[in-house]
Amino acid sequence: MEDKVYILSYLLIILSLILARFQNLGNGREIFFSSVRTVIQLIALGYLLRYLLRIESLSGIFLVILFMSVVSSFIAYERIRLRTVLLTSFVSITVTAFLSIILLLLAGILKPSAHQLIPFGGLIVGNTLNSISLAFDRFLGEVRGRYEEIEAKVALGETLRGAMDEAFRDSLRTSLIPKINFMKAAGLVHIPGVAVGMLMAGADPMHAIFLQIVILYALVFAGLVGSILMLYLNYRSAFALSTS
Repeated sequence: MEDKVYILSYLLIILSLILARFQNLGNGREIFFSSVRTVIQLIALGYLLRYLLRIESLSGIFLVILFMSVVSSFIAYERIRLRTVLLTSFVSITVTAFLSIILLLLAGILKPSAHQLIPFGGLIVGNTLNSISLAFDRFLGEVRGRYEEIEAKVALGETLRGAMDEAFRDSLRTSLIPKINFMKAAGLVHIPGVAVGMLMAGADPMHAIFLQIVILYALVFAGLVGSILMLYLNYRSAFALSTS
């Protein structure tokens, strides 16, 4: 009976397709195939997690998170299409994810179990991927818009990194906007996703809220650290790309 209820939820997608067609958005095909892809991917994930969550060794758990980082680096490369991004995004995401996890493990907030570290690692990796993509995309735009200014500063003896300082700051601020807005709205405008999932599963509300607070803080930290690493590792490539 429960499975039938979940299947009926697809009515929401059907209604979305009708609305998209009525508004002449032209993306009905994309919505449909994305919805089917979501079902396939998440069902596959559900079956996979039955095995992954049985991993008992910390090294095995870290290997799973490392694999997530590899996949994310390819996704970043697909978005940006710059050769150096494949390696630098992997470094940025991996360092950020493991730094966040290790700090929370040392603080005793997370336990070294697959049930906690794998879902948390997935959140951090996905969040960092979005942050570095947003930061680097904005950075490329800033460098292109300020190219003559940057070139003039370098000609006057400034280092390339120093000449790009304003572009760095603006790009990092942009990457933080979604996270800051999310924190401002949490509890007032909406209940964040992790807390919703725990509440629907019957968890104690205060436990769910405190865990959500930890995750929000971790997402801000990871997004900023990942973006800083991404820009530092790619500022020369961004400048070279702006000349082409």
